[in-house]
Amino acid sequence: MVRFRQKVLLLAANLLVPIGALIFMTGYFRGRPSTPTPAEVITDPGVTADSAPFNKVVFMVIDALRSDFVYAENSGFTFTQELISSGAAVPFTARAASPTLTMSRIKAMTQGTSQTFLDLWLNIANSPNAARQNNVDTWLSRLKTEKDPDKKMVYYGTKTWLMLYPEIFDRHDGVDSYYVPDFTIVDQNITRHIPGELEKDDWKALVMHFPGLDHLAHQGGPYSAHMLPKQKQLDGVVQQIYNAIEQQPHMQDTLFILTGDHGMNEKGNHGGSAPGEIASALTFISPKFRAISKGLECPVKATGNYEYYSVIEQVDIVPILSGLLGFSIPVNSLGMFVSDFVGLFRAPDDGVHFMLRNARQMLNLFKTKADFGSAVEESSVCHTNCLGCLTDRGEIACLWGKVTRANDEWEKSEGTSSQELIKAIDDFSCAVQRSLSIPLNNLHTTRLLIGIASLVVAMLFLLIGISLSHILMDSGVLGFGLLVSLHAATMFVSKLVEEEHHFCISRNQPWVWAAIPAVLQYLTQCWNQSGDTTYPMVDLIHNFLFDYPLLLWVLALAAYALSANSLSKNLGMGTVVSRVISSVLCIMAAVFKLCVTQRDNPELLIFMPQWLKIAMTEVDQTQLLRIIWMYMFGCAICLVAQLKLSAQAKNRDVMTGALELANLYLMLQSRPKNLALYPIFDLQLQWFLHSASLTSSEISLTSLVLAQSSFYAVGGSNSVASLDITNGFNGIQGYNVTAVFLQTVLSNWVGPVWWTLGGLRLLLAWLETQNVPDSRRTNGYQNGSIAANGKRHTWQQVSS
Repeated sequence: MVRFRQKVLLLAANLLVPIGALIFMTGYFRGRPSTPTPAEVITDPGVTADSAPFNKVVFMVIDALRSDFVYAENSGFTFTQELISSGAAVPFTARAASPTLTMSRIKAMTQGTSQTFLDLWLNIANSPNAARQNNVDTWLSRLKTEKDPDKKMVYYGTKTWLMLYPEIFDRHDGVDSYYVPDFTIVDQNITRHIPGELEKDDWKALVMHFPGLDHLAHQGGPYSAHMLPKQKQLDGVVQQIYNAIEQQPHMQDTLFILTGDHGMNEKGNHGGSAPGEIASALTFISPKFRAISKGLECPVKATGNYEYYSVIEQVDIVPILSGLLGFSIPVNSLGMFVSDFVGLFRAPDDGVHFMLRNARQMLNLFKTKADFGSAVEESSVCHTNCLGCLTDRGEIACLWGKVTRANDEWEKSEGTSSQELIKAIDDFSCAVQRSLSIPLNNLHTTRLLIGIASLVVAMLFLLIGISLSHILMDSGVLGFGLLVSLHAATMFVSKLVEEEHHFCISRNQPWVWAAIPAVLQYLTQCWNQSGDTTYPMVDLIHNFLFDYPLLLWVLALAAYALSANSLSKNLGMGTVVSRVISSVLCIMAAVFKLCVTQRDNPELLIFMPQWLKIAMTEVDQTQLLRIIWMYMFGCAICLVAQLKLSAQAKNRDVMTGALELANLYLMLQSRPKNLALYPIFDLQLQWFLHSASLTSSEISLTSLVLAQSSFYAVGGSNSVASLDITNGFNGIQGYNVTAVFLQTVLSNWVGPVWWTLGGLRLLLAWLETQNVPDSRRTNGYQNGSIAANGKRHTWQQVSS
């Protein structure tokens, strides 16, 4: 009866955990709340067609174009930098809101609104039906309907735009943006259309989105040897378009915008809110800008926060386009027109009038979310210059009052000086933008609480089940409870979530011997930077390995050699045959990893002769990997056959061989730098196998802790930006969603998977001690203990 209750409680706990997690996620990953349409919808652009400085736009998006790639020294965008220096280009740093995902950023740049983390799932799912934005007000739809209706909307680039806005573009060609290993052909499929489009005069918007630089960054990081050539290639596209604007008569009134959808971190990833991820380049290009700009120094020295020149919000692109091309602002846009462009309009005061129209549009949007009458009453307590307001609403009402008074003064003075009015509008627009931007915690509180309650109940069921076994005082169970309690407490401190602490376990052994696993654990945690906080020891190890890449590969090849040795001992095909098969398999795996590194990070193989590098580039990596998988599958069949056909076969040996095959697969899914972690993991495992005596619950706790800490050891973190999708495409051509997803999960959690399998080896070794005579258990131990039948027994070493 007791065992039946335990099973019921265990089943209930295992059901409640995924249910609670799912409910919690639906409360956290929410879409944008619906925004009611303002009572007064302003459709008048506020600028006449004759006064708008441009009549068509080339909107060029380079995926992951971090600001320093264009503006800082050692950039490949030399022509673009010359345009900035001459005044033909006006540079900004566009600050993107989190999440810094392509789909979210496209929505922000076209709708002028902030987004939520729900786009994380839509971005990965790549589902046209889920992503489609039907009847959403964007600058694309406004330009399509309001300006030159006979002219076409043209698009070339990643298919995401076509999924979001399938009815906008009259002529288009989408490219697959999810096959990350390709960073060359995917851009060439876009650039081949450019010469023909520049010759035509039948379009009013040419939108392009180049994903190649982002693909390259995911594979090799921002400092890959391929990065500078890629930047030069894209800079050549900028030069091609600018030359057409200068030379083609029908292109003279064309606004050319070069921008990134987001930036990237030091690993080449994005999704979070690190300075490098939210800072993208935004450059407005046209010979007409020389009328308002004498040029700025470019390139400039690199900065730590990636902020160069004026910093604006990414959503500001929307009203800027509306004003410069002469169409009305999308009704829900939170963007503000930048005063730098006021002098560009053909009629002197049209720029100021458009800023006023933009401010009224933002005021109407604010009124849909707040009682403006109450806000005016709250503004009465504000001090001069609208300081000391008790509420944001009061501050906004006060600032609008300043705009109204400044406008009256400007009209009375017949437009002689507009600087005070422009400043008042800027202050008001900034306050509204700050107030209406969707916070990241756009949460459904009820669902969050239900999810948490489900997880708590699951934990209670588990504890009740354990109490029925009368093992609550077991050190492993107590350690697990303490670990979960402390860990749960850290979930309420955002900094600890972002910089989650790491754990280390050591048993009661002589202090020198016990220090070994602690030292190894510390070394693994210093292997990669996790989170935003940097540690000198991590930089020391990183710089040393990358300054001496030969040493990095010596350690990596040692990992393959250890894997081959361990595998050969457990294949059960005879000593010679097993060694040959395991050696060939591991050599092919090492060759594959070297070939992939030559493709993605050739700077890590600078010590190799040129002829060998050329030979590696000619290897069909997909075919080689599939051959390796076939060998591994054959070895797995041999292990199963050995267990079924050989009376001498031991479960532990067969399991060790199977785990070694899994270990080899995990190495194929790892970055070159992380290959050297596998020998360290193995040293830790061997210490636990031969020098520590743990109970079953202590083994489980140890495996859990080391699995968690190994996730950070290989470079993972709690930020979306640490998600590495490069190895998800190993051996897969095209975009097979299921296969890529599974491999991506495995490649990002290689450490936890490795220690889960290592925990199985520890449990197998423990089980063997339960079935060995007492006289044999003691061999090789000085003082130790094992668990048998729920009790602890001690022994002394028996002399021969």
